[in-house]
Amino acid sequence: MISYLFFKGCTIPASLPNVEKLALEVLPEIGINLVESDEFTCCPDPIRLQGTNQFFWLSVAARNIAIAEEKKLDIMTLCNGCENTLAIVNYRLKNNFELKNKVNEVLKEINLEFKGNIKIRHFLQVLKEDIGLDNLKKMVRTPLDGFKVAGHPGCHLLMPHEILKFDNPVDPEFYDQFIAALGATSIDYLTKADCCGVSLSLAGEKEASNNCIQNKLIDIQLSGAQFVSTACPACFNQFDFGQLIASQDFPQLQEKPIPVLYAIELLALAMGRSFEEIGYNLHRVKAPVKEMV
Repeated sequence: MISYLFFKGCTIPASLPNVEKLALEVLPEIGINLVESDEFTCCPDPIRLQGTNQFFWLSVAARNIAIAEEKKLDIMTLCNGCENTLAIVNYRLKNNFELKNKVNEVLKEINLEFKGNIKIRHFLQVLKEDIGLDNLKKMVRTPLDGFKVAGHPGCHLLMPHEILKFDNPVDPEFYDQFIAALGATSIDYLTKADCCGVSLSLAGEKEASNNCIQNKLIDIQLSGAQFVSTACPACFNQFDFGQLIASQDFPQLQEKPIPVLYAIELLALAMGRSFEEIGYNLHRVKAPVKEMV
């Protein structure tokens, strides 16, 4: 059993509590022990806050990392955005002595210090580097035979590649391998590495955001996939609630909606949970299960 300090982030506890619950219940079954803490704040947000005040963004992230360092535990998160922020800040401060000292001058006021002696891991990185997909496959209790799933790894887990070093940012394949390890059929599609559009939505570009999600979902429809799956809460909300918004302008999305399953939900199904138990009823876009698989 490998222990990690669980960095929940903001979006999952606020809008996807079933994902948080499933992680705490299911991950120990595959050898991942999550240690909870109520000391963390927002990561903070890698898009808006980083663009508004770079040093504040660095300092808040360093505070979160310093908390984990005091507990002598690596961080694991279920959120691409949290992974992106924390991993980038961890890397930058480790490799910039002057910046590290400047940030530590701020942290000194709250009796913390960034040392740079822990790792930041996304759940998928833990699967890849610590658990291994061959081992995961042996632990699956209910293989997802009949599931046709299009994976969406998400931008913030792939770039910057020189820091995250997780997967090929142009032609990612690990998420497909994860889907296959659970017994489902991984469906390839042309726009797999494209942004879901949520960043444009956050910037107020609603039309551009709708176009992004429309392009991806129509591509997924044409691929024959029954579900799209992601391991990012922002991407999940874009595929779920964002799909409802976009469907008002694109009737094709109304005719054949594509339900989204979070990576942890997909894993929970493979570990024997039912659709009801994973919280599928909480999703905004859904189709009758008996028609899907």
